[in-house]
Amino acid sequence: MLHNRQIPGEVQKEVYERDMGKCRICGSSDNLHFDHILPFSKGGSSKVASNIQLLCARHNLKKGAKFI
Repeated sequence: MLHNRQIPGEVQKEVYERDMGKCRICGSSDNLHFDHILPFSKGGSSKVASNIQLLCARHNLKKGAKFI
């Protein structure tokens, strides 16, 4: 089975509600990205909300494929 980087809609909804529509680092609600906590490139799953978080564009791009 091919592992898909795309985050399913139900996972996106769960993460958005859990994170209250805000960046988990700075609390911004602008330009949000769904971010893999354990990067997809390092084996992180797109299928579970526990590995996805909301980050603003600035913090997501700053993180890249690193762990924070």
